[in-house]
Amino acid sequence: MSRRITAFFPWTLWLSLAVLSLSTPGGHKAAFRAHYKGMLLYGEGHYQRAVGQFERAYGILPGNYNFGLSLAVALSQAGRAAEGLNILDRSGRLLNARDPEYGQKLAYQQFFRGMIMMYDGRYGDAIGPIRESIELQRAVGEPKLLSIYNNALGYAILLNQGGGSHARDTLGKHYHVHKRDLLRAFGYFDRALTYDPGNSAALYNYFLVRDTLGMEALEDFFDKRDTAALAEGRALPGNSGRALQFAEYDELLLLLDISGSMVMEQVPCMGTTRFDVMQETALLVLDSLPPHTRLGLATIDGDCGTEPVAWEPVGRLSRYDMRYRLRFLVPNGTTPLLERLRYCPELFLDADSTRKAIFLISDGANICRMGGEDVCDWAEEMASRNITVNILTFLGTSSDNTNAFAEYGCLADITGGQILYMDNYRCSYEYYGNSLIESCQPKIPGLRRVQCWGPAVKELWAVVVE
Repeated sequence: MSRRITAFFPWTLWLSLAVLSLSTPGGHKAAFRAHYKGMLLYGEGHYQRAVGQFERAYGILPGNYNFGLSLAVALSQAGRAAEGLNILDRSGRLLNARDPEYGQKLAYQQFFRGMIMMYDGRYGDAIGPIRESIELQRAVGEPKLLSIYNNALGYAILLNQGGGSHARDTLGKHYHVHKRDLLRAFGYFDRALTYDPGNSAALYNYFLVRDTLGMEALEDFFDKRDTAALAEGRALPGNSGRALQFAEYDELLLLLDISGSMVMEQVPCMGTTRFDVMQETALLVLDSLPPHTRLGLATIDGDCGTEPVAWEPVGRLSRYDMRYRLRFLVPNGTTPLLERLRYCPELFLDADSTRKAIFLISDGANICRMGGEDVCDWAEEMASRNITVNILTFLGTSSDNTNAFAEYGCLADITGGQILYMDNYRCSYEYYGNSLIESCQPKIPGLRRVQCWGPAVKELWAVVVE
């Protein structure tokens, strides 16, 4: 896996940090721990404190694209947009066209460029990058992201107006918005809801503009609505298929956590145990695999030094036998994750030409260390063998789970994988890391009819800036 590193700090300081990260035990884990803490702080609106954690993570691993992205956005929220754009540009130079996630990362890059400009009050400059992010995302899919992007574009268009204050007006500083601009913005809020009807920010903006203009003013819009865009939105895959992308490999090893906590803990929104949901997800993957995929099965159970309940190399079991094994797994023991990971490569074929992956489903952090090694150290070994690790976890994204998510972050990031977690509020599998994007949900402040340009201009509103 390539490691192209670009300098954020002065060269001598960067070199000392790079050496420190390579020589200090747990350097990778410390970086991912800091990044996770930064994500929690960012989600709570503590942007300056989040910057501190993101700077720590980025200082340890300045070549990590996601760390740079997080730092760039947090800096802009903390009033340091110019620094944020600089970090964003540096992170963009790390992109590699051979990366399987190249298209998605390009879309993120442009979207966050637009959001940073919006946070800096440069709404007109934000429109171009957000438009480009939409086109890039359409090639990748993922309707929830397209919904977020379209809502942000509508917001930028609406606020891309002249601002001013008027001596006889009690509004203070505000942005002028003409009817034509409200209609243009409304079109993007409408499209955002086509991609995700549950987007609360888009719903708020949609109804605010609709109620401001009135339904009569919107008759032409609905008559000329872009039906092709509507059909595209409905045709995109929904949340239920997210786990299936983790099965798109020639050799796939299901690594399933059957520890006691999996059956003791419930998935509240589904009224059943984590163990049951894990089984059903694994069976869904099994039923969706193409015929050429070789499938293996391994379990995380028992304790440090014990034999696993299941340890089947890829290709050994028929689909019928695999279904039987999955149906009759029995919860047992704890979570010796590193022990299982360390020996997982022996379950794959000795063929460099095949795409290999582990699909880990778990609800806990590793409990066993082996020779002073931890999960993050072993992730490098997985990457050197071209084994991708994708993860589905039932743990919530809270501070209590910092250690587990630090380990998951290492495994996925270093091996080129992704992380899904069960969001019990939405009862859906969500991408870990998307919370940064999902926070980019601007809502229009109140609209008020004004006559700042004289009585001849009748269709003028003001967006009031607090």
